[in-house]
Amino acid sequence: MYIVEQRQQIQLIKEMTQLRRDTENCEVYFHHTLNDQVWKSFFPRATKGELGPKLLRQDPLPDSLEDRIMMCLEEDVPENAIGLGIELSIDIEKWPHIMSVLEEKRRSLVASQIRLFIKHLQLNSYEENIRHLQIDKDKLELSEKDFKKLIWRARKLKMKLYLP
Repeated sequence: MYIVEQRQQIQLIKEMTQLRRDTENCEVYFHHTLNDQVWKSFFPRATKGELGPKLLRQDPLPDSLEDRIMMCLEEDVPENAIGLGIELSIDIEKWPHIMSVLEEKRRSLVASQIRLFIKHLQLNSYEENIRHLQIDKDKLELSEKDFKKLIWRARKLKMKLYLP
């Protein structure tokens, strides 16, 4: 589903045909003729100053956030957890729902995948995330207090993963 390693991305892109390019959003869509799949190459954490990590993933994704999480975290494929974590790290408003899904479905997901996903979701500092993503604090529904609760929930979830 996701490919995060640059050499693998280049190798796969060489096998595909470019469909369209959106230079404004730094997105390129490809078609893989052997398996008839569409792939998207993009920089989810791109800002005016830097592009951030490049991802290559199959497109389209399931509409439901829960389905996306289940698809990427129920098998032990680290690239899927990393890619999904990076992609969702820019959707701060979705983080409470993401944590709820992880807490609810943790027993049917691979524990190492959850930990890797949370790491790449980048639940570090509220101020750092706001600054990096260039989000206006006044327009953000997630307060700093709510953000700290999310960090606590993530730590608690990681601890539960070590229990049977």
